[in-house]
Amino acid sequence: METILTAIPLDLSRRRRNLGLTGGSIWLVTSGTAFAAFSLVMVRSRVATTLLVTISALAAVLIVIGISMLRALLQLQDDPSLARPSQGRRLGRQFGTIVAVEGLALTAATLVCVFTHRWAWIAPLDLILVGLHFLPLARLFDVPRYNVTGAFFCGIPIVTMLLIPPTGQLGEALSWFVIPSVSCGFVAAITAMAGFREVGHFLRGSRPNVQESLSRI
Repeated sequence: METILTAIPLDLSRRRRNLGLTGGSIWLVTSGTAFAAFSLVMVRSRVATTLLVTISALAAVLIVIGISMLRALLQLQDDPSLARPSQGRRLGRQFGTIVAVEGLALTAATLVCVFTHRWAWIAPLDLILVGLHFLPLARLFDVPRYNVTGAFFCGIPIVTMLLIPPTGQLGEALSWFVIPSVSCGFVAAITAMAGFREVGHFLRGSRPNVQESLSRI
């Protein structure tokens, strides 16, 4: 069966887009859950532990789904005549630039907070910077929902800082750390689920081609 599937040519750009979308969604789940989980561990309460178990279970399910989709996509073969290596290199360079700028900004913001002893500012500022990096990605990869994700990543920390004093706490952790981290973790999970849904549509759309190829054998 795998040999038959790999003989089916698909549009290179569509396959690569869905591979990137799946990989990005897995990263969203992994990083969002890790950040949220760390903040919940710091709270040290029964409610926080329950929420930690819940989001960890959800993340595990989503990661399994993502890996399954990656395997399905890798079984499909590109049509060499549709390859656009120059376009792929251009997207790669632009993506690398965006990530590099984000990394430098995160490092700078964190160091400034550390040197000025504004520990409560680290998480919200970092999340805002992560949110800003979604905006150029939305245009680069033609994923409009990244604009919404970026808006939530920026808006949630800002609203938290406006409504809660920097010394506010949830359990043994700072509110400015826990609330934005957990909330943005859920936003990341929802964004990933939307990505998996899009990839699922692509894979289901390829099934008629699979069945047609099977019927000719």
